[in-house]
Amino acid sequence: MNAKVLIEKAHYQSGKSNYTESLKLLRAALKAVLAASSFDTRLYIECLSSTADTQRMTGNFKDAVENYTKAAESAAEASIEEAALDARLGRALSRRALGNWQDAIDDITLIQARYKETGDSAGEAFSTWALAGTLRIKGDINGAIETFKDSKARFTALGDTSGIGYSLCGLGGAYRMKGSYDESLRSYSDAGEIFANISDRFGAAYSHCGIGNALRMKGQFDDGLGHLLAALSLYSKIGDIVSSAYTLWSIGMLKLMVSEVVNANSYFQAADARFKKTLDVRGRVYADIGIAQVRYLYKHMGQFKPPLLRAIENAQRYAFALEGCHALRLRSIMEGSPAGCYETLGIADLTEIHGKAIPLNIP
Repeated sequence: MNAKVLIEKAHYQSGKSNYTESLKLLRAALKAVLAASSFDTRLYIECLSSTADTQRMTGNFKDAVENYTKAAESAAEASIEEAALDARLGRALSRRALGNWQDAIDDITLIQARYKETGDSAGEAFSTWALAGTLRIKGDINGAIETFKDSKARFTALGDTSGIGYSLCGLGGAYRMKGSYDESLRSYSDAGEIFANISDRFGAAYSHCGIGNALRMKGQFDDGLGHLLAALSLYSKIGDIVSSAYTLWSIGMLKLMVSEVVNANSYFQAADARFKKTLDVRGRVYADIGIAQVRYLYKHMGQFKPPLLRAIENAQRYAFALEGCHALRLRSIMEGSPAGCYETLGIADLTEIHGKAIPLNIP
C-alpha cells in the first residue's frame, strides 16, 4: 500500500478518534515515503505533521514537538509556507501543554498574523481558537472568552461545524473559570448537540466532561457524575490519557464535595499519575490542590502542606495565574493567611460563590 493511501486511512481513523490505529498507519506511511525510489517532500511533511497531531491528541507532547519541528523545518526548506505555519501552530499547542504558554502565545500571534496576510481564513480561525485556549492557561479569562467568541464567529463564517463546537467548549471552560456556571452549561450543551450530529467521539467526550463540571459547580452532583463518567468511558475507548486525566480529577473533586474522601483521593492519584506521564505540570497543580484538600480533611492521610506548597510553587514557576489563585485561596482558608488575587484576573472569588470552607469546589 502506498504512502498516500496509508495517510488517507490514518486521517479517517483520526476522524473517528481511533488514534492508536492512526499512529500505526502513519508509521507505515513514513516508512513507505522513505523507501520510495523518488522522495516526496509533501508526503514526508504530511506524515510528520499528522503523526505529531495524533501524538498531541494522545498526550505525547514531547515527541509531538519533535515531529512538528521536523515538519516545519522541512516545509520551510521546500518553501511550502502553509505546511510550515500549520506545523509551527501544532508545535505551539504542544509546548503550551508542557507548560510553556508564554512562548506559545508569541508563536501563535505571529502565525495568526501570517495566516491573515496570506488570506488563509481557516488557518486564521484555528489560530484564533488556539490563542483563546492559551489565554485561558495564562489566566486571562475575560480575554479568552472574547477570543473564543471571535473563533466561533470565524468558524461560523467558514461553515465549519466542528470548529464551532470546539469554540463552544472553550467558551464553556472559560465561563466556568469566571464563575458563570449557567453560561458554561449552555455552551457545553450546545457543543454536545453539534458533536452528536457529526459523530465526533472526542468532541462528545469533551462536552460531556464540560457539562459534568458545570453541573458539579452548580451543586448538581448526581447528574454531573453521570456526564463525567460518560466522558471517561469515551476517552478510554479513544485511548486519550490527557483529557481523561482532567476528567479523573473532576470526578475526584465531585467525590470530595459529597464527602467520599477516600474515593476522591484515589481519583486524584490516578489523575496525577497521568499528568506525570504526559509531563503536564498544570495538571499536577490541580492534582496537588485536590490531594491537599483530602489531607486537610483527613489528617491520617498525610500532611496537607507539602502538596499545597508544591501547587503554589509550580503555579508561580510556570506563571499559571488562575491555578495560583486557587492554591493561595486554599492556603488562606487552611492557615488563615491573607490572600486575594481573583480580583486582579477580573473574575469571581470562589469563596464569594461557595463560601470559605474545605472542601472548596475548584472549577
